[in-house]
Amino acid sequence: MRKSFFSFFKIRFADLFEALFNLVIFLPYFFSVGHLFKTLFLPWKNLVSKKTVRGFSFSEWFNRIFFNAVSSGIGFFMRLSIIIFYFFVFSAYILLFPLTIIVSAVSMPFFYLLYMLQPTEEEKKVALRQNFLASHLLKPENQTYVEKWFEDYYHTYHLHSSWWKLKNLFSLPPLARDWAYGYTPGLDEFCLDMSSGAYQDKIKTAFDRQNEIGHIERVLSKTNEANVLLVGEEGVGKHTIVDAFAKKIYEGKTTSLLAYKRLLKLDMAKILSRYTDQKQRENFFDGLLKEACEAKNIILMIDGLDRYVDKSRNETDLSSILEKYARTDQIQIIGITDPFAYQKYVFANEKVNRIFEKVDVSEIDKQNAKNILLKAVFVFESRYSLSITYEAVETTVEKSDYYITYIPFPEKAIELLDLTCIYAKKNNMKIVSPDIVDQILTEKTHIPTTVTDSMRSKLLNLESLLKEKIVQQDTAIDELSQALRRSFLLIGKRKKPLACFLFLGPTGVGKTETAKTIASTFFGSDKYLIRFDMSLYQSKNDIPTLIGSADNNNPGLLSKALRENPYGVLLLDEIEKADKDLLNIFLTMLDEGYFTDAFGKRVDGKNLVIIATSNAGSDIIFKENVAGHSLINLLVEKRVFSPEFLNRFDGIISFSPLEFAAVAKIAKKMIDRINIDIDNLYKVKLEVSDAFLNEILKQGYDSKFGARDIERIIRKRIEDSVARLILENKVKEGDIIRL
Repeated sequence: MRKSFFSFFKIRFADLFEALFNLVIFLPYFFSVGHLFKTLFLPWKNLVSKKTVRGFSFSEWFNRIFFNAVSSGIGFFMRLSIIIFYFFVFSAYILLFPLTIIVSAVSMPFFYLLYMLQPTEEEKKVALRQNFLASHLLKPENQTYVEKWFEDYYHTYHLHSSWWKLKNLFSLPPLARDWAYGYTPGLDEFCLDMSSGAYQDKIKTAFDRQNEIGHIERVLSKTNEANVLLVGEEGVGKHTIVDAFAKKIYEGKTTSLLAYKRLLKLDMAKILSRYTDQKQRENFFDGLLKEACEAKNIILMIDGLDRYVDKSRNETDLSSILEKYARTDQIQIIGITDPFAYQKYVFANEKVNRIFEKVDVSEIDKQNAKNILLKAVFVFESRYSLSITYEAVETTVEKSDYYITYIPFPEKAIELLDLTCIYAKKNNMKIVSPDIVDQILTEKTHIPTTVTDSMRSKLLNLESLLKEKIVQQDTAIDELSQALRRSFLLIGKRKKPLACFLFLGPTGVGKTETAKTIASTFFGSDKYLIRFDMSLYQSKNDIPTLIGSADNNNPGLLSKALRENPYGVLLLDEIEKADKDLLNIFLTMLDEGYFTDAFGKRVDGKNLVIIATSNAGSDIIFKENVAGHSLINLLVEKRVFSPEFLNRFDGIISFSPLEFAAVAKIAKKMIDRINIDIDNLYKVKLEVSDAFLNEILKQGYDSKFGARDIERIIRKRIEDSVARLILENKVKEGDIIRL
């Protein structure tokens, strides 16, 4: 509904008076009047001459007094010029005040006519909402959430409010903000000014970490030892918090004690590379901090503080210098480190630990990550010229939480959405949908994030796919296929690994080959098979070898392997031979999808198919011909495995001993592979008669060893014969070797 002329007149004049009075408040701030009056007689840029030699010299005293007087005089006249200019501008503004009101009143009918010809604010908002819903909503059931997204973020933050609002006026940095502070020519060469306009122009996305930022402001405003140490895992947002704090300094929105500070990020690598001698390094670093103190408006940020307070790591211990300057009220320091390094290096160093107040930065939850992403969407849309749907944001948060376990929120969600937008832009897509997010995540992780048509086909035909590779284990394959189907139907929902199986049976019956086939089927290649021979870990002393040791900074073989390859098949061969205490690690892994390494960090296994194999009970199988539940019961009775361990598996699959016909079939497959290799290398064909094959099989077949010995015998009898013929030049390209 359109306003009457009187209502329009009343609102416009209310806005006009608000703008005029806001400018009255803003002008003293912009010209730094209060600050300039306080520092009116201080030296220019804090340039002062100090006594540097003992004894009294009249010429030295006169030169020093003269220099300081000139510096103070320059500072006085420069500051006074700004103050005078302010009074001139303010006087002109006051004189124009009534004229502005008169002109506005006279021109009000003209503005009302324009108002009548244009859509109302409500109409503009309705049209804007409709366009927003059309480009950001895919499912009708999410309309309420998208409308709230529009109201809370798009309409409130994305559209700029009037320039004369105090919030917008005070976002402009004031003039002469640093005239009372010193130059830092030496320091500037080794740092990045995070509170400068050039740096702040690059900071586009704001993050809701006001509690941590407020804590930083309180600590840095203290009289002495005003230093803060941000402690958090990589990717939780420590650097983003410092960026947001620097932005508050730049916009003058922080406390009055910090409003005119410069936040400088030290390039410690560049500083330490200046000299190789430890004493020279210390002296040089001391000089830089002294320069920062003399400037009187410096906050220093040191990333990876732990690396510079412990001599054992890189022979660079700057603890004494940091303590010397950080205790004063002339400088503040913001340090950044991670929890492990804090406990091991910073907390253990009393010199450093006492001068820093710790601020814990923890990973945000999914809801806060979603809120951050909903704000970041508009930055990505502007950058890539596309629309990002609400459903894509939801999928990004949910799927990154489940599948990207080595990076915390919000970094992993932002990174995934960024990659998705890049893909959409390259393929000329205008709208980012959940399908694109799933596609990018699958490419990134090499695992399916949804049950696609291809995955559905694999699951439905799993028995036939496995039976092409695995011989005479139909019952085992049927049980395995059923369990895999049940597990993969809950893909992305389970809080435990993708699937967990225990394969029981004698050696050489196809347990390892089945694991390789599963890796190839679901992950594209058997290179995604991570294999550990558990017979190598038979004592408690072997546990650190797997999960790491904080004493010698060893990450652990298992921890390292899963962090480098978090997606695939983890094969634990001969698990019954491992130490019983070591099996407790896998109890947590099988049940919760992770274990904790020696450094207290989680090692995630939710995106693994875990297969444990065991030859336990092989003698029982051959003597008593038992399998299935009877075999499992016997293994529990003999205390080979505990019931709580066996209950963690999605399926316990028994493999039966291979009969002679099955071994012969496997042998023919081995010969086919040998034939292909020889043909590719030497262009020579190989033909092995059934009589010859049966002869060597009868010599080597033993049901207790399955196909394991057959492979060795075939390679010895057939490959050796072929190799000799080729080396003696008794065959040439195109020939057929018949055995």
